[in-house]
Amino acid sequence: MAHCPFEKLADLTDCFALLRSWPHVNEPRPGIFYLKRQPFLHFHIDKQGRRWADVRDGADWGAELDLPIGASSAQQQRFLAAVRRRYAATARSMSLSVTEA
Repeated sequence: MAHCPFEKLADLTDCFALLRSWPHVNEPRPGIFYLKRQPFLHFHIDKQGRRWADVRDGADWGAELDLPIGASSAQQQRFLAAVRRRYAATARSMSLSVTEA
């Protein structure tokens, strides 16, 4: 499954700005995030327009997180809360010391 084109992520500008501020997170390509050198979060979209994120949860990839195009502020906040929990679990699995993101 190919990654979601960056133009289909334009509604997530605020989410991405927050993610970029977390310790050890970098974005080598638009919309693709790493925790240190470990792939952490990226997006997919299918032919029907369903968009979701693959987000690492500890040492493994967690369940897909749906985030529709044009997601409301409340949907984006719920998404970020889930990603924040997975970020903490992944950082622990990598023995990284991080403050609450």
